Amino acid sequence: MRIFRKSKRVKHPQGPARRRVLFVSHEATRTGAPKIILNILKHFSQNCDIQCETILQTGGHLAGEFESHSEALDCLNVTKAQSSELNKRVAKFIHREKANLPVLAICNSMESRFIAKEIAGEDVPVIMLVHELPSSYSEEDYQSVYDIATKVIFPVHHVREAADAKTPVPISKSIVLSQGLLSPEFGTGISRDVAHSQIRSELNIPENSFVVLGCGTLDLRKGIDHYAAIARRVTELNRSEIPIHFVWVGEGPRWTHSTYHYVQLDLDKTRARDHVHFIGERANVEPYFMGADTFLMSSRVDPFPCVIHEAMASSLPVITFDQAGGAPEAIDNGAGFVVPYADYDQTSNIIRMLATQPEIAAGMRLKSKERVEARYRFEDYGDKIIDLSETILKSEIRHPGATIQPIGIQHTIPMPQRYAA
Repeated sequence: MRIFRKSKRVKHPQGPARRRVLFVSHEATRTGAPKIILNILKHFSQNCDIQCETILQTGGHLAGEFESHSEALDCLNVTKAQSSELNKRVAKFIHREKANLPVLAICNSMESRFIAKEIAGEDVPVIMLVHELPSSYSEEDYQSVYDIATKVIFPVHHVREAADAKTPVPISKSIVLSQGLLSPEFGTGISRDVAHSQIRSELNIPENSFVVLGCGTLDLRKGIDHYAAIARRVTELNRSEIPIHFVWVGEGPRWTHSTYHYVQLDLDKTRARDHVHFIGERANVEPYFMGADTFLMSSRVDPFPCVIHEAMASSLPVITFDQAGGAPEAIDNGAGFVVPYADYDQTSNIIRMLATQPEIAAGMRLKSKERVEARYRFEDYGDKIIDLSETILKSEIRHPGATIQPIGIQHTIPMPQRYAA
């Protein structure tokens, strides 16, 4: 279904047309990559004298927010592949103002490479944000991105090095910029005591329960099978009076023969079945982070997930696997634990230690919070992308005297039906 909205903002007929900058996302779901490009869109909209426009390959719950910060938007709702329909729609969007073609496009994730290719073919400079690790992409996929991009931004050195090992990255085109905490207010909207009681009441678990939080889609990439296996191990070994519960926020396939289906079959055969809670998607995840006691990232492949920043902003010690992505870079310097990949025993030991020796976690909580506030501010990330854009354009795009405004994802806007994926 075609969704196209012309600018609703008042323009002065005698004034010069503002430069058009495109923001491209492969979808508008409540997942990390769409949230990142949405926040970049907001940052540019607030701080730059440009015309912000959005192309979504498919829709999702955040589409309404993309629309509210864009002067024009097209939700293509086409498959994530090269096609004549995609090319025609993108070209039409680019040329909708024939005397004012876009001057720049910021394309988010490898999944947007098909749209980016069409944009670059119209002689529009492209900044590509490559968040993914290369296990799901070919050498040709990466080479096509390097060929069309003016600059390629990687979130952490781990991701850049992995991409370079797959297909050598042109040094002149690549840069490493770590995105920051999506909302600077995250971790301040609810007290820890209130969130603690609220979650335990919701789940009907003891007030003294130690909660291990997981977050993401219910799939193999996020490692929900690892998460459940660790829960089984912890439950089997836990001999303390403190019950340990595992709470996963996020949704995904639950049908027969899905990953979740078999994970639940395994759990149902053990004592852990009453200690693992897959509670589904939540519009506001902050209470679950604030009410938890530690965050376990069980992903097989996760380049630099936004949930790590949210866990740190919530003062949670983070446990993550080595060789699974860039999370170890975030929690360096004492903000968490890096364990050998899929080492259930070591992970289990750490969780039981934190549950029974809270004094160990106290210092880590402080370091986690301090580190995200000092090193992972989204305003800084957005500013650096504006700087990069101005370098490419060889001119300023900021509002005169623009100041940084706090930005963040609002979770209360419902998804318009026309944007359903």
